[in-house]
Amino acid sequence: MMPSARQKALAVGVVLLLVVGLLTGLLAYRQVPEGTAGVEKKWGAVTGTTLDPGAHWKVPVMTTVQAVEIRPRTYTMSATEGEGERTRSDSITVKTINGSSVDVDVTVRYRINPSEADTFVEDWRQEGQMEQRLIRPTIRTVLRDEASGLQTTGTDAIYTQAGRDSLETAALSALRDEFEDEPITLEAVQIRNIDLPDQIDQTLDEKEQAKQQVEVELQQVRQEEARAEQKIVQARADAEAITIRGEALRENEIVLQQRYIEALKEGETIYVPTESGGITLTRDVGSTTNATAVRGAN
Repeated sequence: MMPSARQKALAVGVVLLLVVGLLTGLLAYRQVPEGTAGVEKKWGAVTGTTLDPGAHWKVPVMTTVQAVEIRPRTYTMSATEGEGERTRSDSITVKTINGSSVDVDVTVRYRINPSEADTFVEDWRQEGQMEQRLIRPTIRTVLRDEASGLQTTGTDAIYTQAGRDSLETAALSALRDEFEDEPITLEAVQIRNIDLPDQIDQTLDEKEQAKQQVEVELQQVRQEEARAEQKIVQARADAEAITIRGEALRENEIVLQQRYIEALKEGETIYVPTESGGITLTRDVGSTTNATAVRGAN
């Protein structure tokens, strides 16, 4: 039996309702990713409602949800192309007292406060705009000012660790002041690299080489002094040993006689210290029985 026109119309109506319901459900579905906060908007205006990560159902078209990252973020300004937020070189350029341009690489670590994600969207719309309109100008201004102050202590002060620490401290302090009334928490500022001009780099290398050469020469001097001191100590020890042996021979006649007999046997000449100056014991090479004793002068 063929379906009537009414039945066909009813079937089409059901299918249409299913399609419309499916499309409505898809349009109403909002997924807030992990690590983000969902900021609800109605007709493009922030409502003040912040959604937790997960699935949410909102009225299609009228209500939208913007995901704001609340995990720690890093904004890097680097001379290395592709390393920072831009594909080209993005480091901060400062001037030294001698007119040289120095590129400073900086990384800023911050996070958006989850409870104030809606305020952040109202003030800055997106993270990228805040970085370009707040972080970068602040860093650029404070580094240029601080670098100018550093140069008064020496043309290469900016290249030392103390200079790097000074730039980092100044940038950190300035950003903290800027973030004080913002829905943002500053975690760290790091001066990652200071790119030296070629001529200054060469000068610093020469200074370092000269410093190392001085250290080598000082080490050699210390070694020679140690050797000289060692010889002096050895000489003193030898002298003390001779004195001790002489005193032992004077106080022990048996030992003296034994040395005399050994000298006669071996044909050696020995010197025996005495209170009156000393005695030289010798044996005549041409005779096996004669021996002479020559008393030393006082």
